[in-house]
Amino acid sequence: MKNKVKIKYQTDENDIMWGWEVGAISPWLFGKGADVGCGLRSAMEGSIRVDIDPKVKPEIVASGDKLPFKDGELDFISSIHSFEHFADQKKLLKEWLRVVRVGGIIAIVHPDINHTKKQNPMIDNPGLKANPFNKHYFEHNKKSLLKKLKGFSELQFRIIDHGVACEGWSFYLILEKI
Repeated sequence: MKNKVKIKYQTDENDIMWGWEVGAISPWLFGKGADVGCGLRSAMEGSIRVDIDPKVKPEIVASGDKLPFKDGELDFISSIHSFEHFADQKKLLKEWLRVVRVGGIIAIVHPDINHTKKQNPMIDNPGLKANPFNKHYFEHNKKSLLKKLKGFSELQFRIIDHGVACEGWSFYLILEKI
């Protein structure tokens, strides 16, 4: 008998921080969407769960920067704590913009380095060995990530909202494809 993976869509008392993060972006998520880097939970029930780790049993096993969707196929991409796990964030964002329709949304929740510790390979190495997909290539606060994204001026998007996702932990950015 196959083990079933329990997927969480809503928070409970043990997962309140994640619930706040989902709450920050959920007003923007409607239609057909993909949750990139979903892990064992997804922001929206009905989202297509995409993860590179087959152990979490997503609907699609793929890297977030090489998605198997047609151009403009999706209404949204949600990404809760996965944007920082990609070495080439410009390539990643370009791919997300490819698969989202004009007017579509990219919702990013990102840890805020002002409140979270920086990954330290010497200390975190056992954890990274246990899950090699958990490496942070970039760590930002909201100001530094906004500045980085503004540097991607040739990509067709605009930032339409941003704010605190979980006080003392994370922030969110809402991008719209133009």
